[in-house]
Amino acid sequence: MLKADFHTHTNEDNRDLITYCAKDLIDSTADRKYEVLAITNHDIFTYTPELIGYAAGKGILLVPGIESTIEGKHVIILNPQQDVESVRTFGDLREYRKKHPEIFVIAPHPYYPHLRKYSLQSQLLKNIDLFDGIEYCHYYTRVFDRFNAMAKKVAVKYGKPIIGTSDSHHLFQLDKTYSMIDAEKNVESIIMALRSNRIEIVSRPLSFFTYSKAVVFIFFKFFIKRIIFLMRREKPAS
Repeated sequence: MLKADFHTHTNEDNRDLITYCAKDLIDSTADRKYEVLAITNHDIFTYTPELIGYAAGKGILLVPGIESTIEGKHVIILNPQQDVESVRTFGDLREYRKKHPEIFVIAPHPYYPHLRKYSLQSQLLKNIDLFDGIEYCHYYTRVFDRFNAMAKKVAVKYGKPIIGTSDSHHLFQLDKTYSMIDAEKNVESIIMALRSNRIEIVSRPLSFFTYSKAVVFIFFKFFIKRIIFLMRREKPAS
């Protein structure tokens, strides 16, 4: 069984406020005994020969990945190629799947209200044929896990595997939720294992302190991004 995380972020995505780079993330996951990692930055394909080699040197298989913004909603695509950056609509994704049947598409945090702008919500069922798996998000507590429960209900109804991830934007989010994959340590075998639901989710609810800290970071980043946006809009043209 391979310890894996298929939803992570790094500061190579310059549209997000993240303090660590891809190599820092690889170092941290290696310290936590991960063997499989996908870096899924927003609309940026962070997958290079240098990073593949660096990860391999740490005992980690780097799986190609991206979190694409499709008609305003977030969608994780595993095992794509560089041209995935051009996918912007569900129609684009449908065509991309035809050209690249090797990809695996995950619905991330589909019902989480604090991510309502980007969560799939009703678009998940409208486009259920495009999704191979549904995410079990780390962001829940012992007394409240409603949104994961909603995702699991859809997964069971449509026969989709549930995949545990960290969706880490901060290193403290690692190891709260991840997946154990029954596969050989290569990309093709891992994608086949995901399709066959040879997955075990390892997850523990967040403490109230950790949950609150994540809330603070979410709102802090929102206000910083808003300030940056306003500053750029008001900057006089040169």
